[in-house]
Amino acid sequence: MSFEDNYQVTSKFSEHAHDFLSSHFIAPTPTNYAVVYLYISNENELLTAAIDRQLQKGEAIDADFLDDLFSRYVSFSHQVENTILVPFEESLTKTIDNISKKIDKEDKAANSLKKLDKILTNTGHHASLENIVSYLFSTINNAKSQRQTLSQELSSTQQEINQLKEKLASSREEALVDSLTGLLNRRGCDEKLQSLSLADTHSSLAIDIDHFKAVNDKFGHFIGDKVIQRIAKTIKDHIGKQDIAVRFGGEEFVVIMTNKTLYQAKAVAELIRNAIANMKLIQRETNTYLPPISVSIGVAQNNNASNWVSLFEQADQALYQAKNSGRNRCICA
Repeated sequence: MSFEDNYQVTSKFSEHAHDFLSSHFIAPTPTNYAVVYLYISNENELLTAAIDRQLQKGEAIDADFLDDLFSRYVSFSHQVENTILVPFEESLTKTIDNISKKIDKEDKAANSLKKLDKILTNTGHHASLENIVSYLFSTINNAKSQRQTLSQELSSTQQEINQLKEKLASSREEALVDSLTGLLNRRGCDEKLQSLSLADTHSSLAIDIDHFKAVNDKFGHFIGDKVIQRIAKTIKDHIGKQDIAVRFGGEEFVVIMTNKTLYQAKAVAELIRNAIANMKLIQRETNTYLPPISVSIGVAQNNNASNWVSLFEQADQALYQAKNSGRNRCICA
């Protein structure tokens, strides 16, 4: 599709999106616009179906509803950027450039007319020509003023696009991070692993909190969450910046030790295990110490792993051996 065709399609969808927002008395914020644009262009089937259901039921389409759709269907995908922002920004940039070039030409023409007007005024003749020059000068200035106003409006639109991109980046990051611990979640782990090659040497730690159910049952889930947060911080404090720490489940963690052998990973695992075993956790409300917390850790290296799942399974099997051997220990696959 050519730039002109792409611009026309984008403009058409954009116009319909603004009409939709206006008809439902919704402000055209970047978030609202993105959701409605995807609906109008029918680029996201799940999002389209959700809005159609809302309309069929006769229920209100409002900003809260659109914000929820943004979180569910748009925020963690690249669709809105590829479908809306990239072509729209291309059109916007070319339009602003064209306007700037025309303003430059009008500046040059205005300067030439000023010189001509000065010459005509000094000669005292050619009154009719002076009127023509004055008219042309006024016309150029009006056109220039209109283009400058349009350019300012387009620049404001560019700022809104940048705000939307920032919100998308923030939403995507939230979708990849575990909210309790700040570690990556499974989706975040999958995305990070795409930048690593299994041809290189990597190791994995599978970490599980021992007897964690007893902590929750005796002290409640609030204290249980605090324990998980402390252990997550301890894990993060003992690994390198290039290593990947993941909250894999309730009390389960996975660490990918990048470019580290089994024995290097085992040494780090022991540091983590000892640091957790030596933690002194106190319940502030009662001013009483919690019983010692420990973890079991399985360690594996990607020697025979054909994929990441295989590596994690090897580490998990070693973790089960550590559990069955009495807990609070590290075992290599």
